[in-house]
Amino acid sequence: MLLRLQKYDITITYVPGRDMLLADTLSRAYLQDSIKSQTELETECVNMVDYVPVSTESMDRIRAGTRTDHTLQTLIKTIQKGWPACKKDVPVEITQFQSLQDELSTQDGLVFKGERVVIPQALQADITQRIHSTHIGTEGCLRRARDCVYWHGMNDHIKKYIATCDICRSVDAKQQKETLKPHEPTTRPWTKVGTDLFNFEGRDYLITVDYYSNFWEIDYLPDTKSSTVIRKLKAHFARQGIPNIVFSDNRPQYSSTEFANFSRKWEFQHHTSSPGYPQSNGKAESAVKTAKRLMKKAKLAGQDPYLALLDHRNTPTQGLTTSPAQRLLSRRTRTLLPIGDRLLQPKVTDNKVALMKNRERQTKYYNRMAKDMDTLNPGDLVRVQPFEPHTLWTKARVCNTLGNRSYDVELDNGRVLRRNRRHLRRAGEVKKDMSVHLQPEGQDITVPTQNKENTQNSTTRSGRVVQQPGYLKDYVCN
Repeated sequence: MLLRLQKYDITITYVPGRDMLLADTLSRAYLQDSIKSQTELETECVNMVDYVPVSTESMDRIRAGTRTDHTLQTLIKTIQKGWPACKKDVPVEITQFQSLQDELSTQDGLVFKGERVVIPQALQADITQRIHSTHIGTEGCLRRARDCVYWHGMNDHIKKYIATCDICRSVDAKQQKETLKPHEPTTRPWTKVGTDLFNFEGRDYLITVDYYSNFWEIDYLPDTKSSTVIRKLKAHFARQGIPNIVFSDNRPQYSSTEFANFSRKWEFQHHTSSPGYPQSNGKAESAVKTAKRLMKKAKLAGQDPYLALLDHRNTPTQGLTTSPAQRLLSRRTRTLLPIGDRLLQPKVTDNKVALMKNRERQTKYYNRMAKDMDTLNPGDLVRVQPFEPHTLWTKARVCNTLGNRSYDVELDNGRVLRRNRRHLRRAGEVKKDMSVHLQPEGQDITVPTQNKENTQNSTTRSGRVVQQPGYLKDYVCN
């Protein structure tokens, strides 16, 4: 009906029944002798080929491919003869078309689904390549394909082909953030400290922060040598004690042999964050931002920056009743505010419950827009996100799992990099032949994976755990 009405410009107007004063006279008083015989009834022929937005050359190739496609030839015979009333009588090779029998038609040696021509299997790879020839993205390619062509499993075939496109994968956008994975909570002050370097108005500084109390120290660095950083850290360790763990990034000052010898002689563990992922050392990064803000405000106000640091250390933390100085030193330190001697007396405070609540609150708000990615295994093919602008994602292979979402990956040139999971995107090998992606008609497209015990469950934003059904244990479900 739609095809027959295409040559008319129709305007439909709704008229309520109360406004229809007179019925259609001609429909009520038709002429009995004007009825034509069945052989004289008016007929209209619609050429489906004229309505398909496919060139004549391509249509000839599709017609030739349809003649040699056993499945489509069986489908044409079934359409012309009529579909069996019982499902079990339908030929096995065309059972996937049975639910579409009302939309299928045949004309001039071609099969149509509505106004879309059905592509034979031999041409599906070529049509897919033509659809994605301009690399307009998955959704754009699907919209182009749905406009004029069809074959069973077309959407899945196109998605799989685009997922392995070398050009598209090399210019991918950044991946989403994952759920917050906080550091292990500490039970006493100065057990774990974070350290980082920053620059303020052309001068270099070292910041050292305690993970338990959030008490941090700033040191001016005359140079950024590893020996200078070590000397500043030794001064803090001599005052507060040697921590169990020192956490830093991968700057040359911390990755040097000299710093490795320092950690071994002073008997503390040195942990580093993944390159390009400063969020892992978030405690030190947050302290750097606070320190820069206080120093800038003090300069603009013409005040002593050390007084700003003193006030910050004696200000109670949000969600807690104690200040960083109280949590580290078990006492308040005297400031310019009037305070009684009784409040300056040492007093040990228990902050474990309050710190855990603060931790849970931060995790809750952070995870609202975050989602975990699956775990990578050695041997998996990945794409590595570039840190420099205007560069492409490069191919690599996972060679080692370091834990805490950190991996060692090997590039094609043999270079080994350490990267966070957020910087690694799964990638398949680009296949020139699409036989891997385009399966014979009527067969499901499946990808074998690990046993059910190795399946990773996902979690929704509300916290509900989504478990994979048992009957899908042998398939990858995205």
